[in-house]
Amino acid sequence: MRNVWATIFATWALFAVLAVLAWTRPQPAASSQQIPTAVVVKGANGKSHLVVVQGGAATSHATTRTSPIAAG
Repeated sequence: MRNVWATIFATWALFAVLAVLAWTRPQPAASSQQIPTAVVVKGANGKSHLVVVQGGAATSHATTRTSPIAAG
């Protein structure tokens, strides 16, 4: 039984160390440089146009969800 408790304690100790490391990790600095974004827009008669968006019109963000792959 002593081995079981030692294993449980070691597992929780590992989780605690990982939590401290994750909590104290420095966050990446936000980029102050504006990067233009290119967008493909379909116009009349199915013609594609490349539009470059400057500045804060489009903001990037992190997400845990993925977009579905377009068919065709």
